[in-house]
Amino acid sequence: MKAKSLMMLAGIVLFGACKGRSDYATTDSVNTGSAKLVKTADMRIKVKNVQQVAEQVSKLTQLCGGIVMHHTMKANVVSNQDLQLSNDSIKKLTVYNTDADLVIKIPTAYIEPFMDSLNHFGTYVDQRQMDIEDRSIDYLSTKLKAENRQASVTLRKNIKLTQGGADSILALKDDIVDKKISNLKTDDAVEYSTITLNLYQSNTIHAETVANDDLSNYKTPISTRAGLAFSQGWSLFSGIVIELLNLWVFIIAAAIIWYAVILYRRKRKAVV
Repeated sequence: MKAKSLMMLAGIVLFGACKGRSDYATTDSVNTGSAKLVKTADMRIKVKNVQQVAEQVSKLTQLCGGIVMHHTMKANVVSNQDLQLSNDSIKKLTVYNTDADLVIKIPTAYIEPFMDSLNHFGTYVDQRQMDIEDRSIDYLSTKLKAENRQASVTLRKNIKLTQGGADSILALKDDIVDKKISNLKTDDAVEYSTITLNLYQSNTIHAETVANDDLSNYKTPISTRAGLAFSQGWSLFSGIVIELLNLWVFIIAAAIIWYAVILYRRKRKAVV
């Protein structure tokens, strides 16, 4: 509910400011003529929940006709500790912080109202910076050079050229394309500004109860082990007795032979 309220507040601030900003931008464009002003901005904001605010910023960017060009979110573990609850379970405690980096491309007329709206999503703003680069002269220079090269190519159309001259014309045409592309990029940078945004939050503690994966803790109590040892010993003894009973014929035969040997020795002694 609070997130929705923040979103609505930021939206009201943004669109209210953009309405006035749009009128100003139109007047400014008329007064400056062919001025090529490229605006870039950086912001670092502390927020309560990085993930929620990043989602809200993405939605606000779409409402303004912009686009999120880059979005990275990561959690950095500060420390962790395991507390043993029982032989088969432990509680994992993790201290971590989360931050996100966004690169936003937004219509230039909305850049300042958009940055004002971002203030409402954070606990406070660590850094806010905007730079304006005037590329009017560079733009005009590139345009005039492209026109000169085009004129040179036009003059050479009716002249029979050697292979070297043809290669020179091809190089001029490629250069004309490069300069036109350069100015197109400048036009795009003038129309859409770039905001580099960093969001971060305070350390968070996460507690999770999981199964104990240390097999050395899974030991049977000594009383149970003693009972098992007695039972296994009795089982072993009874097994030996049973095996001996299976040999009763051999035992009787051995006894008879032993008795016969004793009688034979006694008779020999008596004869002697």
